[in-house]
Amino acid sequence: MLKVAYIDHTARWSGGEVALYNILTHIGEHIEPLVILAEEGDLADRLRQKGIDVRILPMDEAIRNRNRNAVNFGAPAAALKMLSYGKSLAPLLKQENVQCVHTNSLKSAIYGAVAAKSAKIPLIWHIRDHIGPPYLKPIVAKGIRLLSRFLPNGVIANSKSTLRALELPANKKTLVVYSAFAKTIGPAGETDSGKDASEFNVVLVGRLANWKGQHILLEAARSFKEDARVKFWLAGDALFGEQDYKRQLEETITRYGLKNVNLLGHVDDIQGLMRRCDLLIHTSITPEPFGQVIVEGMAAGLPVIASNEGGPTETVVHGETGLLIQPGDPAKLAESIRWMLEHPEERKLMGQKGMIRVKENFVIENTVKDIVRYYKGLLAGV
Repeated sequence: MLKVAYIDHTARWSGGEVALYNILTHIGEHIEPLVILAEEGDLADRLRQKGIDVRILPMDEAIRNRNRNAVNFGAPAAALKMLSYGKSLAPLLKQENVQCVHTNSLKSAIYGAVAAKSAKIPLIWHIRDHIGPPYLKPIVAKGIRLLSRFLPNGVIANSKSTLRALELPANKKTLVVYSAFAKTIGPAGETDSGKDASEFNVVLVGRLANWKGQHILLEAARSFKEDARVKFWLAGDALFGEQDYKRQLEETITRYGLKNVNLLGHVDDIQGLMRRCDLLIHTSITPEPFGQVIVEGMAAGLPVIASNEGGPTETVVHGETGLLIQPGDPAKLAESIRWMLEHPEERKLMGQKGMIRVKENFVIENTVKDIVRYYKGLLAGV
């Protein structure tokens, strides 16, 4: 059995970590995973509950939480600390007879490269971020693109859009594998869901961050203040130093008296929440690398309104499983929500087609098979 070390700088329950959890909890019969995290947290706890070997090698909090775009006088010192941390991982990789290193975040890609090279073990970068502005400063994006050509033996991307942004040469060993759904596929709006049939519940799921575009939803919600049927639920909390943005959202809700909007904070049972909803919206204003929650919504039988850039263009079929619209346009978002509200039959059909699309394209079993096949092919050629 192939032993692979999975490395991540965070254990917070965010999109990339949820995707990693889904992979690790379904890959066991093919791979012996060793998970190395830089902090304790939800990811570590949940993996341990599944019997997966998790090791915590604490990283300096200032380095672990350093902003990805922080190019300043502190950058050289931070880089040295990260390189030192990477070297400290190498003995563990050798001791555990790890055959391959799989990094799960941009930060871990850098120090994971140091660890893998020091231990002389093949390295795979799993890229889950859009490598380009405005998500990254041009100089940072350029640096990552350059390093991606030379440091990893192979690169996995969570969408074709993400892979294109890396601008890798044709001879690089790459794989596009979607962050697949790993739960039961079933319709929203079930009779035991507790949903009031007179309500039209719109949900947005994701951490509170400016680039995720929750402020666009608040602007659109102003158009529905007088319509008692329409409720907007924002599931997710501020992570990674984004508390100021959360306060801005709260102030906007108060300023405009948006009683039709609820900030739910972190929600464990997202599928249960979706069963009480009629529509999922996704409002990223920069290209979303993939948009895992979109697949979760489609799996729950929800039609989707999403931005027509990045990963969502690979998951949502415009006019069939939902609507793709120009990002950052509250008026267009409000118009699209109203269309969904006024076309219940078309909306229901979109939800049904979305479930079929998930079954055919985004189930975890296929993801795991593709990754295992990629590992074997990559290692055979190293």
